[in-house]
Amino acid sequence: MSRESCIAHQPKQAIAIIRTDYYRLMERDACGAALLNLFEYWANAAIAAEPDEERPWVGARPIREFEQMLLGISTDKQIRKRLALLEGRGFIETQLPARRGAAKTYRVMVPEIQQAVAGHLSEGVAAGRSGGVGQMTGEKQGRRSFDQRAVGCLTDEPVVIRPVKLRSNDRALKKDLKEFKKEKEEKPKRNFSSLSSKQDLPSSSAPLSAGDSAPIPVGTITYTQPPESIDYADLWEKDPVRAKSQLRQIAPGHRRLEMVAHGLGHWWVGPGLNDFDPALIQACRNRKRKFQQPDGIRDAKTFINNMLRNGDWGNFVLRCEEALALRARSAETAVAKVGKRQRSPFEKTEEERRASALGLARFKVAQGEIARGREISRQFGLSMVEIGLSADATFGHACRSQAA
Repeated sequence: MSRESCIAHQPKQAIAIIRTDYYRLMERDACGAALLNLFEYWANAAIAAEPDEERPWVGARPIREFEQMLLGISTDKQIRKRLALLEGRGFIETQLPARRGAAKTYRVMVPEIQQAVAGHLSEGVAAGRSGGVGQMTGEKQGRRSFDQRAVGCLTDEPVVIRPVKLRSNDRALKKDLKEFKKEKEEKPKRNFSSLSSKQDLPSSSAPLSAGDSAPIPVGTITYTQPPESIDYADLWEKDPVRAKSQLRQIAPGHRRLEMVAHGLGHWWVGPGLNDFDPALIQACRNRKRKFQQPDGIRDAKTFINNMLRNGDWGNFVLRCEEALALRARSAETAVAKVGKRQRSPFEKTEEERRASALGLARFKVAQGEIARGREISRQFGLSMVEIGLSADATFGHACRSQAA
């Protein structure tokens, strides 16, 4: 009796799969290959329900669901970039949500994906790079020996780029790393600026000059390009030193360059290290209050610093969206207050205040305080007749006082 695996796992758990043909089709992009396999999984379920549908809709899928299904191998911004790449190549279609803040609806273009995979496979066979999907030729099997560099590799092609710590006695690994660096320098850089069909974002390879865009002040920082269009996430992970040198030209004096690299630098207003946008701080306080945690301003700033230190950019983007919602709600409330002033139920109307002043003025006149009665009448626009006085009321009252 056969069994699936020698290890017993919990049922119905997420599995991130990267197929070889998808990996090569996406030019050795592990995130894009995993997303293609995920769309294939959803499309299989949709086609099982409707067999006649060639290009099925797989429903609304938020970015957080992609992060959970991919088990955290890519950040929020990397997933958005790969989704735009897949849509640009015609592998998927998207439909904008009806309300703001909702998730997009995705459609899997199964025939287009199958045609691309078949065409890429035929090119590989013609070039002699592969003997078939999931198979290795005898020549490759012969090359795959007990060499330490080939252990765990299906082919001789380089796998996902990972930082390698050199050892002094591993000369072969040093030689391969030098060749890889040389190949990387000669290979042209990939440009994702043409992937977005909705808006043309400036390329992140170099900052804009002063003639291309006017400086954008945000808090104590003046940006040379819109902060939301900056995308140095990949470069920050691979070469932080180079990323910092370029980001210092885009946002001089910024003390949170990791936020600038991910297009979120405008949420730090400065000049202090923990001087974040008030709306972002309030959003974090609301989040901590929801889970019955300390929700002071210092607690919110600590929460933000922990997200930045751990690189939890998906959670940070959600808090920024909540901060935008707070800003919009505050603006709507301010407009409503300006449009119509809300009167307190305990506040007196103009008629009630005038009647009260009239009674007080008459009382003062009856008590002999003529000057106070006149003052009240002038303040509230009362006539002398209404309060019981005539033109010579003050002189007559003074004469009666002397006679007495």
